[in-house]
Amino acid sequence: MLLIAMVAVFSLLGAACGGDDDDPGGGNGGAVEKTDVSVWFQGALSGPFNYLVIPSFQGAQLRIDELNADESYPYNITLERGDTQGSPDNAPTVVEEVVSDPDTVAVIGPQFSGESAASGDTYNESAIPFVTGAATNVALGEEGWDYWYRAIGNDGGQGGFMGQYIASELQPASLFVGHDKSEYGQPLAETVRDTAEDGGVEIVGYEGIESGQEDYSALISAVESSGAEAFFFGGYDADFGKIAKQARDAGLDIQLASADGSLSSTFTELAGNVSDVVLIAPTNISGDFIQKYNDEVGGEASGVPVYAAEGYDVASLIGAGLESCGEGCSAEDAREAIKSFLDGLADEPFQGVAKEYAFADNHELLALEEAPENLFYFYEVQNGEISPLGSAAEVGL
Repeated sequence: MLLIAMVAVFSLLGAACGGDDDDPGGGNGGAVEKTDVSVWFQGALSGPFNYLVIPSFQGAQLRIDELNADESYPYNITLERGDTQGSPDNAPTVVEEVVSDPDTVAVIGPQFSGESAASGDTYNESAIPFVTGAATNVALGEEGWDYWYRAIGNDGGQGGFMGQYIASELQPASLFVGHDKSEYGQPLAETVRDTAEDGGVEIVGYEGIESGQEDYSALISAVESSGAEAFFFGGYDADFGKIAKQARDAGLDIQLASADGSLSSTFTELAGNVSDVVLIAPTNISGDFIQKYNDEVGGEASGVPVYAAEGYDVASLIGAGLESCGEGCSAEDAREAIKSFLDGLADEPFQGVAKEYAFADNHELLALEEAPENLFYFYEVQNGEISPLGSAAEVGL
């Protein structure tokens, strides 16, 4: 009996010591009882603009699957689909579902600027953290929402750097600027117009169009008649792809340009074998994470993985904030823990696969103030293929 007791004591001591060796982080490393929570993804998961959003959703799902597979992670996260088709008109129905779900702890999105404006007040009043990795309208950061965060650069930088690039690198004598009248496209177009003009480019046209048309010949005729040597469009891929194709078919061979709303496989499919197009976006679709995305998502991976890395990172940020609450938190406590975690990144940034995340008082990225040239990337389209040119810093801006 004495021998058995001594063996038992030494076994317990050995297990304790072995635990320290196996888990240098101090956690128990073992399985825990998981609490079920919901994280909602709000954006255009179907409809004409979906391939600006699907890669981000896939990136978010990839990260949440990893968290759920970790036996030591104390929550089981369901990524709920809040499909708005990108329209502000569809946002209220999704928002009602989100706030009515008692398990909701956070929202990834909204992914478009218009639906963000239509959703933000309700999410903020409901004390639900909502983190967008794609909506770029500058005005969103001026709403004063306590629970809103933007994980990318905004259109002040995007439009500003594109205007500079047009003036200093493309160097057309004249520019025609078009837009789709949306909360995203019009302010972006205005910034490009004003910046390019400040850089010495003559603005020979500025026009808004109705989105969703099949025939853009009137716009193309106006651009051709103006004598413009370049054309910038503030809007989305489903429109710009058709504009680019019809412009080339009409013999309009001037330089074309747009922004992140056109960085998608929808654009390349609609535009066809188009060349001499420049795009800018606050996302790097050629980073190290993209190989992981292609491998893990497989045949469903987008050929233009716009915001896939940001989708993964936003899910990581929410997951880390949720974990900081400890085991078994209520949804209400979890929301506050996520917010506290995000606010605390100003002092201790989070390193994601796309970039480092730390938020200023207005919940924009601190890097937008400190080094914006590293947040925006240029791409060229030649023969229907999108290729990276580098960050704004790398192209000399």
